[in-house]
Amino acid sequence: MKINFFLLTLLAILVSCEGIPEDGQNPDVPDNNGEKNLSPEKFTVYVDSVSYNIAFIRWDESKDPEGFSTNYTIILGEKILADKYVETSLILDSLKGLTNYKGKVIAKDPQGNSHSVDFDFTTKRDYQTFLKYLNFSIDQECIPGFIQNLFKAPDGNYLAIGKSTENGSNYFNFVAKIDPLGNPIWMKSYPYENGDYWEIQAVLTKTGLLMMSNHHVIKLDTNGNEIWVKAIELFNRGIGGVEIQDIVEDQNEEIFLIGDLNSEKVDVIQQAVLMKLSPEGEILWEKFFDPSLRSTFKRLVITRENDLLILGGKETNGCTREESNTGYCEQNDFWLLKLSLSGEVKWEKTYGDSNFDIPQTLIELENGNFVFGGISVGNSQSYSARILEIRSNGEKLWDHTDPYHHFYSVKETPEHGLVAIGVEDAYSYHRHFGIVKFGADRSVQWRKSYGESMTNVSAKDILVDGDHGFRIAASRENMNFSDCDEKLLFIKTDPLGFFEVPGQN
Repeated sequence: MKINFFLLTLLAILVSCEGIPEDGQNPDVPDNNGEKNLSPEKFTVYVDSVSYNIAFIRWDESKDPEGFSTNYTIILGEKILADKYVETSLILDSLKGLTNYKGKVIAKDPQGNSHSVDFDFTTKRDYQTFLKYLNFSIDQECIPGFIQNLFKAPDGNYLAIGKSTENGSNYFNFVAKIDPLGNPIWMKSYPYENGDYWEIQAVLTKTGLLMMSNHHVIKLDTNGNEIWVKAIELFNRGIGGVEIQDIVEDQNEEIFLIGDLNSEKVDVIQQAVLMKLSPEGEILWEKFFDPSLRSTFKRLVITRENDLLILGGKETNGCTREESNTGYCEQNDFWLLKLSLSGEVKWEKTYGDSNFDIPQTLIELENGNFVFGGISVGNSQSYSARILEIRSNGEKLWDHTDPYHHFYSVKETPEHGLVAIGVEDAYSYHRHFGIVKFGADRSVQWRKSYGESMTNVSAKDILVDGDHGFRIAASRENMNFSDCDEKLLFIKTDPLGFFEVPGQN
């Protein structure tokens, strides 16, 4: 009997000690009112602002039924990020892109009771956005310039084509090769003076690059070295409105170029020209177009059907030279011509409204449609962007006017949308470049712009990158002429047009 009494006493002691926490409070033992201590209340966790390397989490405050203060433990994967945490939000950093993360927030009261809520999220892709400032020379600063075209070279680097000057008056053709991270590989200028207002265009070829400006055609290899240079004397007039406007090369390396000339005819002020050159730059034939008072060509593409498509402008009001000289009677509309490679016109159409249209850009879409547009000038000298889409037979599908921009270039995006780049708010003292993204249904999805204090920032071309972001080569002109602040801006954005901006250089 003594042994049994001893065992019963020992068992009672063990039972009375079980479950008592270090602070001496036992939540399982009823208090003086006979009520059990309860866990913190349920709450919700939210995951906001997830990027490729950062996420922001927050949660509702979890209240303790007995009024005790609550703290939190935050766990991500197997790692405790914070313990005895009293705030209700936390930034999670040093994350990896395109990774799924799981975690939990645990609310605790002083008695050790807790309530846990799980959360998970997936980080976004690292788009490596940036803006790099480059000079218009490898070894010199303070050289003004601007960029007209941007291409992705076959080796994965980029070619920015424009003009640069060493003395502020003599402008030379300029090409910069830039790696994907924005570092210059080489920069070269070509000593064919042609003022800043002359058109410059270029196209990638099998052997490198074909470039034109004013009356010169320049053939370059992949390293920017001259293969040959031709002066097309037909355009060597030294006056505005007489120049080569665009150039393309076909699969046989034969060259087509378009341009504008003045005219001595009674009721023709300007006429357009289509010219074919041999692979060596020799003129094979030329054709002239002057169906109205002003007939001009601006952009040229070789279609998938192996035709030529030309975008130009045409006076459609029937204005005569005399009427033009004595008063404003001209009406200029977009003018499209589809021709064979021998220069025979298959069809031509004009696309206009009450405004004066100035052509700028033309592309063929993956489905065979064409998108073109430019600048639309109203009677009150108000400027807008205008962009249209047509079928391959010229039937109009879409006609959009944008009052906030001038469009210089448009490209198709992987989901069959469009992205257009140009000038935002051209009336502003400080010019910004602007981007407009259109969806596959041609609705506006977003707009972005970029500018800098006391400068004009302009961009005339844009590329869609492999990660669906965008590449832009822009130029900066300082409004304070005593400063040396002209730069080439090489920009990489994400698919929504965002990019990281460094401190001003």
